[in-house]
Amino acid sequence: DKVGRGFSLASISEGVSTIASRFSLLGITGVTVLQNIANSAIESGKQLVKALTVDPIIKGLNMYETKMNFIQTILTNTASKGKKLNDVTKALDDLNQYANLTIYDFADMTKNGGTFTAAGLGLKDAVKDIKGIANLGAGSGSTPEQVSSAMYQLSQALASGKVQLQDWNSVVNAGMGGEMFQNALVKTAKSMGKVVDMSNGFRASLDAKKGNSWLTSDVLSKTLAKFANDPALLKSATQVRTFTQLWNVMK
Repeated sequence: DKVGRGFSLASISEGVSTIASRFSLLGITGVTVLQNIANSAIESGKQLVKALTVDPIIKGLNMYETKMNFIQTILTNTASKGKKLNDVTKALDDLNQYANLTIYDFADMTKNGGTFTAAGLGLKDAVKDIKGIANLGAGSGSTPEQVSSAMYQLSQALASGKVQLQDWNSVVNAGMGGEMFQNALVKTAKSMGKVVDMSNGFRASLDAKKGNSWLTSDVLSKTLAKFANDPALLKSATQVRTFTQLWNVMK
């Protein structure tokens, strides 16, 4: 009796209550976490569907607007060469088909179609040069953004009549100034009867201060046209290497 009166389960009871409350709190937290995961999954699903349905439609309409704007630009630049609306439309459809087969954006190509024709290139030559730069960029491992930047810089070089060292620096920064491009340019220039002094390297041969002017717009344009029809480079342009590229192509 004495021992019984001294025995108590109070502390055990308190411990069980504490543990129970903590398990309950853990349960609430667990349910909340699972609910958040479920909500995130649902939201991600909505974004996925939107990215593959609504977004492409909006982008398609934006591309259509871009095409309409640059059709007028290209028409203005090529009217003196006898080009009509149908000619421009066919050229842009050609670029659109190329863009659909590759990792490159039609909007960028259309934009550069305007800058290339503004530089004095004929419509067909402009399309070939744009494809050539895109193929070269793919073969060099450049991103679409770098290729777009190189297109703009080279269009400025075409407008000035020759590629200067500062133009070439932009090509190098875009990751496209490797030996393949250098050798192709030199080969084209020599086939056209131009003297190319490579004794001090490729960059030195473009130094205008020394009177070097072998890399003219004709040399550049003919070289890019060759790249446009290069099967190996075209294959590189159509290969998807990263998830980002895959996602953009799917959309």
